[in-house]
Amino acid sequence: GQPAMAAALLATAALAATSPLASRRAVLATASSALLSAPVLRPFPALASPADDLLADLKTVRKSLDRVPALIDAAEWDQARTVLKTPPAANLWNLGPSKNTIRNLAALRPDVDVELLDRVEDVAGALQLCDQYLYDNVFVYFQPGSGKANTKDPKNQLKLAARKLDEVIELASGGS
Repeated sequence: GQPAMAAALLATAALAATSPLASRRAVLATASSALLSAPVLRPFPALASPADDLLADLKTVRKSLDRVPALIDAAEWDQARTVLKTPPAANLWNLGPSKNTIRNLAALRPDVDVELLDRVEDVAGALQLCDQYLYDNVFVYFQPGSGKANTKDPKNQLKLAARKLDEVIELASGGS
């Protein structure tokens, strides 16, 4: 590869510098054989754009949300919250505006920025409420009240977040 080519070129330069009898022809022959033996450089495959990377993150979040209802049904509150509080999902509601994937995507997509920004708070609010309901369920058995875990409200908030996220993904996919 490139290290072998560099070594051959250095050897050629050393030959030229140490041997006053080395003809230009010998030096050029050595250099050209080093260049001809070098591998052909191929262009890198097209890299995904930043907008494509953000869209991929949103699709990953959307898939991860599908796991949460089963965790809720199993009363696995901490595992369900972990899905919501770990990036890339946490970027949508818990790590501040500069990390928000939808906001960052909107900044890169002026063709749909208003529509995307309209959904930022919907997604963030639904995920935050879902997390709050799950958090409350951790302590439901130790607090005054019915002693029953609330599974309906976090699932409803999860459905809302998923629906709004589907809209974001559709908007971002349709215009790219």
